[in-house]
Amino acid sequence: MALVFATADAYRHGGELLGAVRAVTGAGSIVGCSGAGVLTERGEAEGVAAVAVMVVATGGAPAIRPFVLPVSEALGADAGAELSRSTGMAGSEDGCLLILPDPTTLSPDDLLFGLGGRLDPVPVVGGVAAGMPPFELYAADVICGTLTGLAISMPPVVGVAQACEPIGEPYVVTDVVANAIHSIGGRPPVQVLREAIESVPDYAERVPRAGVFAGLAVDVGKSPLGRGDFVVRSLAGLDQESGTITLAEPVFVGQTVQFQIRDARAAHEDLEAMLDRTRAALGARPPAFGVYFNCAGRGQGLYGVADHDVTLIRERLGDWPLIGFFGNGEFAPVGTENFFHTYTGVLVLFPQPG
Repeated sequence: MALVFATADAYRHGGELLGAVRAVTGAGSIVGCSGAGVLTERGEAEGVAAVAVMVVATGGAPAIRPFVLPVSEALGADAGAELSRSTGMAGSEDGCLLILPDPTTLSPDDLLFGLGGRLDPVPVVGGVAAGMPPFELYAADVICGTLTGLAISMPPVVGVAQACEPIGEPYVVTDVVANAIHSIGGRPPVQVLREAIESVPDYAERVPRAGVFAGLAVDVGKSPLGRGDFVVRSLAGLDQESGTITLAEPVFVGQTVQFQIRDARAAHEDLEAMLDRTRAALGARPPAFGVYFNCAGRGQGLYGVADHDVTLIRERLGDWPLIGFFGNGEFAPVGTENFFHTYTGVLVLFPQPG
């Protein structure tokens, strides 16, 4: 099986590209998509025409099953059932679903809802195609507006780096209406946010250049909370008069929230922390191969240097086959629940058999 990621320049030559991959590798199936850039263990290619190819020997076993779904089926309530039928994958199966959706037709919440039910609790990982035009690759075809991917029966180790640093203290939401938080820990949310920002040692210099977000704890009962325990969401509105803060998605009373900042320093430290957790999860098992879904908002534009994430991954976890691309959003679980992310690096590793 060949996994292929290419920049948008390859769109006009997609047929030749796929023919070359098949001729050179002998791959029986090909799955992939376009990206704003591509990467391998050798480095990250941004701002240039590039193609990345990884070939995985399946040994004839149906451990990796490619699929393609039309838009109407991918966003339907029975998408999980359709994938279960077409790939033979069941929710009780120990593996993951790797998805490569098209951004022009994507509704992340609808997609995750459709993939649930029949396939829960299978982890959903992946990245959204990028570039102009965005496209997917499947078998011998260059296609648009579809959902392609792989149903993989091997259990992965998944690391999620959301490029953020928690600031201030975590507090429980005590009054909320849909997305609008009226009270955190019995106090106005704007006041809590102000205290969190002022807790950053160099906040007057650093915070104005950083993004400020809210981290929502996934496990309500966990304490203490740290990096990796939150799903990061944007602040959609702030009312100084009432003290209300509105987020980009609904919140519930009893949920723990901690504000976050996002900049190059936070992203570097968060990636280091994610790789430490991933190394611990791997134990003595080295990766056989991995896939890295990196947001197009990261890379040189964030860090100011080339190959930042790939270099750190190799330093912390060793040298093994890696492929990925810079996309328009990422999918990965936090805890046991699948989420859509932005500005995130999602590392999906498949360990060598013990």
